[in-house]
Amino acid sequence: MGKWSVMELIGISAEDKQDFQEIYLSPYEVEASESNFYSQENIEELADSIRMVGQQQPTVLGRVDGVYKIISGHRRNLANIHNIETGAFPRDYLAKYLYKDMTPAMLELSLIVGNAFNRKLTPYEETEQAARLKAALIRARDEDGLEITGKLRDVVADILQTSRTKVARMDKINNSLAPEAREQFKAGKLGKSAAYETAKLPEEEQRQIAAQAAAGEKVQHKDVAQKVTEKVAEKKAEQAAARAEKAAKKAEAAQTAAAQAGLQAERAAESADSSATRLTEAHMNPPEPDEQQEWTTRDWAIYHLRELMSVASYITEDDLIVLQDILVAATGRKKDEDRK
Repeated sequence: MGKWSVMELIGISAEDKQDFQEIYLSPYEVEASESNFYSQENIEELADSIRMVGQQQPTVLGRVDGVYKIISGHRRNLANIHNIETGAFPRDYLAKYLYKDMTPAMLELSLIVGNAFNRKLTPYEETEQAARLKAALIRARDEDGLEITGKLRDVVADILQTSRTKVARMDKINNSLAPEAREQFKAGKLGKSAAYETAKLPEEEQRQIAAQAAAGEKVQHKDVAQKVTEKVAEKKAEQAAARAEKAAKKAEAAQTAAAQAGLQAERAAESADSSATRLTEAHMNPPEPDEQQEWTTRDWAIYHLRELMSVASYITEDDLIVLQDILVAATGRKKDEDRK
């Protein structure tokens, strides 16, 4: 999408006013947008100005399913109603409006953009506006197929004509500031920088800061930032300690495994030595003639194998072939026996 004017996006720029139709309505015939969160102060002063010099700017409306809803000009409409209620204007007074048919999603987007540049916003309103704009863009994308290219944070920054860093800070406030601290931020007792730093702290500490602000204590940004720095240092120390403990446990486990492996090897060696000793002791010498009938084929095999070990250096290749044939034959008979 590249660089673009938000007015071009939603079609309420001065050049595109031809897309809006002029209409005269009673101020009672139009509705305030449900999602309007901007301040509605100083209505009487504005009513006096309109009564004296007239309404300089028409209120802009979005017609949604036949209902006229205010995009920009909530205060102007309330001022006209005030003049009617006080008798300054007749009951049948009609005000000039500009309107355009649109979807609920585009009405929400138009409301935010239409009020973004025509008034001085409080830090809370700026932050709330960023959150509402992000939600409105997502809704327009999902419901109306609005094409959004690039990161949503960058799009919000472009629309509000601010930096990505400031939008990121507002996102942090919107996503992490505890309700109690948010109330103090809204009331102006907690500055934007202090609110941003407060949002980095655990919720319990945020409530403590909110209580200080509510009690009239001045909450300094630098003091909260110091708390955050200390908290980060504590967390890093805890993480380092946890990593050290984990490494120690791994080392201990490795030592235990090594000790167990050594013990198993030692036991295996002892078992092998014991088996060899028993074999040697049992068949050290050939049987006496009167004992030969008691020997089994297995006993004779063990005896001859022991004797072969003592002359292994003198075994020829022809002898080895014979031994291999014996091994193959015996292995085959064992497999046959195992399958039975």
